[in-house]
This record gives sequence, C-alpha cells and structure tokens, in this order.
Amino acid sequence: MLKTLQVGNADKLLLQKIARGHQPSFQVLFDTWWEPLFQYAFKVLQNRHDAEEVVQDFFIHFWNKRHELPEIQSLPAYLFTALKNRILNHLSKKKYPVTSLDVLYNNESGISPAAAYERKDTESALRSLVNTLPRKMKQVYELHQFSGLSVSEIAHETGNSEQTVRNQLNTAVKKLSLVWKAELLTLLVFFFF
Repeated sequence: MLKTLQVGNADKLLLQKIARGHQPSFQVLFDTWWEPLFQYAFKVLQNRHDAEEVVQDFFIHFWNKRHELPEIQSLPAYLFTALKNRILNHLSKKKYPVTSLDVLYNNESGISPAAAYERKDTESALRSLVNTLPRKMKQVYELHQFSGLSVSEIAHETGNSEQTVRNQLNTAVKKLSLVWKAELLTLLVFFFF
C-alpha cells in the first residue's frame, strides 16, 4: 500500500512536469511504458506493425494533449485504459471483429493488464529486496511468503525451533520494510530534484 501511495506521488510529479512541456519527463514516461503498452497492444491486435502504430499514435496524442490531461489517480490504469480506447478505434477503422477483446483481461483471474503489471513490478521489487537478506533469514522468509509453509513446517524443514523461525520472519519483515521505505524515498528525491 505504501508503494502505491508514494509511486502515485512520483507519477503525479512526472505528469505535472509533462504538462509544463518538460520533454525529459515525457521521455521517462515513454521509456518506462513503451514496452508494456506495446505488449498489450500486440496481444490484442496480433500484428506487430499495427501495435507499434497504435502505441506510437497514443504517445503522440498524449504529448499533444498534455495540457488537457484529466486528474489521473493511477498512471498505469490511465495509460492502459486510454490505449484500450485507441485500440478499439483502430479496430473499428480496420473493420476487424471486436469480439476478441476479451484478451484485454485475463479471463482466469479478471485482473486488468494495469493491475497485473503493477503486481508483477511489485513482486519483482520484493524478490530483489529479499535477496539482500542474510542466507538463513532469506530461506525462512521465502519458505513462508513464496512457498506458503507454516512456521512449524519451516521449523521442521530447517531444523530450527519455531521461535527461531518466528524471530527470523519478524526481523526479515522489519529489514524489508526499512529498505523498501528507503528505496521509495530515493525515488521521490529523484523526482523532486
């Protein structure tokens, strides 16, 4: 939850700079979001050229309308929704059947592409932070968080007491929280200066 709040502030600052015509900020947006938006468009259109064209047109339109952007609460949700509308327009002009647009959502889970992207990004960041933990603490944390083992199962597997496992989990959570907050602070400082 903290990540969403802080990154949202960074996104708002980035959008404010773009609205003022700050081209380097637009380049950051473009570099960050080109690939996920292209993959999304390609998944729907099943044509590399059309996907590139739609995404390129989307970014051109975004830059040209930067002064008129609405209040954006979630940058990923806004970008994927706006691109979805561009894709629909593209499909209607090309007279493609629009019935296949259920690929815009993962039918198994009902998760939007924006939410799936955010989840994947958050999980990747968490896994890289977990890699900074001491070896035994990392093992206990991964068994609990990623493998779903209980404290007693971890104790049995590692040969430690349940209290030792609990202590390692608590310490891991505290360390990860501190590192996570420090990385978010670094991100905010980057966008403010």
